[in-house]
Amino acid sequence: MEDHSIYTTSIQKITLKQIQTEGRILDIGGGGEGLVSRIGGTKVCAVDIRMSEIREAQIHGPPANWFVGDGQALCFQENVFEVVTLWFSLGYMSDWAIKQRVLKEAHRVLGENGRLSILASRIPESCERLIFWGHFTFPDGTISQIGFGTRGGQEQTLERMTELLLGTGFKIRFHEDNNDWFEIQAVKI
Repeated sequence: MEDHSIYTTSIQKITLKQIQTEGRILDIGGGGEGLVSRIGGTKVCAVDIRMSEIREAQIHGPPANWFVGDGQALCFQENVFEVVTLWFSLGYMSDWAIKQRVLKEAHRVLGENGRLSILASRIPESCERLIFWGHFTFPDGTISQIGFGTRGGQEQTLERMTELLLGTGFKIRFHEDNNDWFEIQAVKI
């Protein structure tokens, strides 16, 4: 008997790009697979609320700077990062008030014209749990296949996230909907 309360994606093939910046990158929710730290190296300050997730990311050996902390109250001064990334971490913030506070903090720590990069799974309202499967190809050709689960019922969509970003002081530069996941590139205004 099939369980309709769990939504499982097919394997999503995602090609990760180099993050173009001379400045610092803040990766909120940077533990786990450590996608951004594996690309950006020493430019990355990776923040995760769980030390166990940081330890898991460190297995890959990225030379990032690691911080245990909550994205709702970052320990950084204003205007110090050129790029903030939220790559598949928004799904772990199942409450939209938390997502909003995290985006406000991202806005606060970004410098003038700072860029925000979001990769996120679409999480339907109709499921209790989402299982997302990703086949990631890094800029250097390395491949990593990842599966992760998040709480369902979030109605996390490109449209809803765009609306939240516009209300938080960001301007959308690029967006792409890939059915089970989406990408948004925004800039601080």
